[in-house]
Amino acid sequence: MATFTFKKLALTTALAGLFMAGCGGGGGGVSVASKTLSGTVAGGAAVIGTVLITDSKGMTKTANIEANGRYSIDVADMTGPFVLKAAGTVGNTTVTYYSAATSADVGGTVNVTPFTNMLVSNIAAQLAETYFSNPANIGNIGALITSGKLIAAETALQAKLQPILTALGISDSIDLLRSSFAADHSGIDAVLDLVKVEADTATNVFTIRNALSQAVISTDDATGSGDDATPVDSTKISDFTPERVTDLQSVITKLNSFAALFANSLPSTAAMMNAGVFDTSSNFMMGGKGFAQFATEMSTQASAIGMKFSSVAIALDASGLSGTLTAVVTSNTPSFSEKILLKMVKLNNVWMVQGDGRIADLSLYAQARRNEWTVLPAVNGFGGAQGSSIQSGINIWIDPFAYNSTAGHTPVASALITGPGLGNGITMVQDTQNRELRLSNSANTDTVAIECGTTDGNNQTVTTQCVNITQALDNSEYTVILKDSNGNSLNGAGYKQILPKQPIVTSALTNAMFPSITAITIDGAPLTLNTVVADKSVAVSWTLPNGLQAKDMNIWANTTTGANYFRVEKNLLPTDTTALIGLGTPLTVGTVSNAGVWLQSMDAVGRRFGLSKSVQSQ
Repeated sequence: MATFTFKKLALTTALAGLFMAGCGGGGGGVSVASKTLSGTVAGGAAVIGTVLITDSKGMTKTANIEANGRYSIDVADMTGPFVLKAAGTVGNTTVTYYSAATSADVGGTVNVTPFTNMLVSNIAAQLAETYFSNPANIGNIGALITSGKLIAAETALQAKLQPILTALGISDSIDLLRSSFAADHSGIDAVLDLVKVEADTATNVFTIRNALSQAVISTDDATGSGDDATPVDSTKISDFTPERVTDLQSVITKLNSFAALFANSLPSTAAMMNAGVFDTSSNFMMGGKGFAQFATEMSTQASAIGMKFSSVAIALDASGLSGTLTAVVTSNTPSFSEKILLKMVKLNNVWMVQGDGRIADLSLYAQARRNEWTVLPAVNGFGGAQGSSIQSGINIWIDPFAYNSTAGHTPVASALITGPGLGNGITMVQDTQNRELRLSNSANTDTVAIECGTTDGNNQTVTTQCVNITQALDNSEYTVILKDSNGNSLNGAGYKQILPKQPIVTSALTNAMFPSITAITIDGAPLTLNTVVADKSVAVSWTLPNGLQAKDMNIWANTTTGANYFRVEKNLLPTDTTALIGLGTPLTVGTVSNAGVWLQSMDAVGRRFGLSKSVQSQ
């Protein structure tokens, strides 16, 4: 399944409630009263994930981060001081941030941000993530985290960032660790939008960048205190102005206006046209759809009623006239919950939504899959040979169907994907029915580049069209160039796409890490090639390992030519363990040679774990 870009609105009524949205002490080593630690977890947008708190005795507790970035943990039975670790995603990137608190902080605010991560790392004289990944260092929390060290580290960090705070009109009395703030793109959160912090695990050095120009404005060597308070280069932040903060707020206001159109009912296409929300010109493009097609589909989908956006991460460009945002979109329909990408442009000093700016629906994510199959006798019934395999890699989803189906467009015929671990690149081509692209060496609609050196479905070792997982690290950037039939690029230098989380190497995967399908029946009969019939209903039940949530499912069947005979998709609620799906009308004619169920689940950091359970002819 692809990252949600409204493409599925035309294909299913189950699109898949959240909304947008942000207090101090010393001393340690004593048991605390029945109180809480709370604050905001953000990196420009609210982090989607969890907070783990560890006390001085090694006791731990975990709490989910709310949609507005807030967390709260009861530490009544814990002993200060404390270390906090937030893990999750901001936009399309995976993040891990650390923070710290003393017993005196209980009952007040302790934030978890890239800045507090630097603060704790400077105290540890090593990147916090590296330091606390060593179990032996957990026992050092009592001595490491003290009121004096926190004050000194926060004072030094504030001095380093002071030129930014001054440029944005933020008071120098602010406490980057303990001042309450909202993840609403103002105050500290606006600074987090405009400043990007990158950590090098090999050198223990933080690089601080201007997020608008990408210029390096400072560094911070966590192993020594020499540059802790060295101010950022003020000559490289001339674009940090209150106007940029106003732009961030204006983008949010426009996004809220988008949601308001669907607050209680569906808007007409005319209402969407005249709302002052969208750039309705030919520059609008949403996964290959122009504005007219996008508006027509949106105005007829009841599942979009109650649309809301949360965890909005905004990236403006240096010109201040355009940018992109990622957000979680939800509605009154329980299964409506996906991430979107939107392009924003400033036209006549007004921010407008310009779709996602792409001629295809596109996403990349870590994908582990387990395949179980039964080879049926030529007639029907079970009893044939059975087998299974486990594979891991990167799912590359490219769907240019809407664009290719529009008159006047030069169709997308292939794609080249390059980036870490892909060698000379992955080539994808149109499938037999001109929908999503498939790997060029795949007979069926296969979109997963599996780990190099492992075996494919034909028990052959894969050496091309594959990924070296050890190189495909968290937040690796890939380039996707879409080409016409002559090999010419249709999207210039290509789209940049982030892989949020590194795939798990195949050798580390076990059967227990995947969903388990316990039953598949078609109108009460077992799944065979003969029971895959139009207008029948497929009932599926399954179990999930701890830590996984149900994501989506599809029922599929292919003909002897490799064409899709059936493919019916369904988004699932995270806790679902059963589903009933109608097959409807076949997509083509032909003899069914294989059929099955694809069940996909997701872990807390966005990696997918899928199970394919199928039958095939001899």
